[in-house]
Amino acid sequence: MSEAPLMLSVSGMRGIVGRSLTPERVARYAAAFGAWVRGSSGEGRVVLGRDSRPSGEMFELAAAAGLTAAGCRVVRLGVATTPGVAIMV
Repeated sequence: MSEAPLMLSVSGMRGIVGRSLTPERVARYAAAFGAWVRGSSGEGRVVLGRDSRPSGEMFELAAAAGLTAAGCRVVRLGVATTPGVAIMV
């Protein structure tokens, strides 16, 4: 069985929960992104929003953990639209 696709875009990460999209993968990706943010801006403040699906809170916490591990300050919005997150940035 091949692995389910993982899609990355400017509006987020999408995949199949438990297959291509896991809390561990989200935390690793967020930590890598956080390291990039810290290296490019020095400050490292990141706005984090999520959708309302049942898995949303789990992935929000995983992303926040990865970003925090990279030294970022995380502003958690909770459930928010993609345009709403962009405005908060």
